[in-house]
Amino acid sequence: MSWWKVGLLTVIAAVARPGWADDATSKQVSEVVAAVGGEEKLLSLFRFRERVLIVSDPAPPVKPDEKENRTSVVQVGKNWWLGKDKRDKDKVRVLCWAWSLRILLEPTAKIQPLAEISVADKPAFGLRVTEAVKEPIDLYFDKESKRLVAIDYTDTRHIFSEWKKTEVGHEYPSHVTGFRFADRAAGNLQPKQWYQTDILELTPLSELPVGLSP
Repeated sequence: MSWWKVGLLTVIAAVARPGWADDATSKQVSEVVAAVGGEEKLLSLFRFRERVLIVSDPAPPVKPDEKENRTSVVQVGKNWWLGKDKRDKDKVRVLCWAWSLRILLEPTAKIQPLAEISVADKPAFGLRVTEAVKEPIDLYFDKESKRLVAIDYTDTRHIFSEWKKTEVGHEYPSHVTGFRFADRAAGNLQPKQWYQTDILELTPLSELPVGLSP
């Protein structure tokens, strides 16, 4: 047995959860977690600066001196702060929880496989999370790299790209584009995007900054 397979089996044994549908689902979850460095490299508490734009046409790429229009501090699965104000919007917090992949390791989550779709003209497999959230949330991963490429949540598909890494090794997609569904059941999207966000800087934190309350 190769070292890669031994490592993967170790990951499966370490993070297996009773809510996973079957062994194949367990393997998929373990592979996507391993693809970003393992559970210890999943983001939990962090600050990030971003350029958020509500635009139907893609904006020009960010410049080296690009200024953010939103700065947030996030504890995934729990709280979201903007400056000193908590951003208490369930959809935003759930989306970030899923984006961090930690939602896949939530003990109360039920995870089921989905049919493959195409994202950016490449095949992607899907995992649906229920029970830990009010509404189902679908995560899609590139079939080859196992990286997160899209999340379907309520009326929007959020498409992820341009992966970067923090100084201590946390990997994250720095560009997100949101498309409203024309027909969610059929998976058809509106032809124009409705928002995009570019993460200019992301910093993992060991504790909340001064002035912020849990």
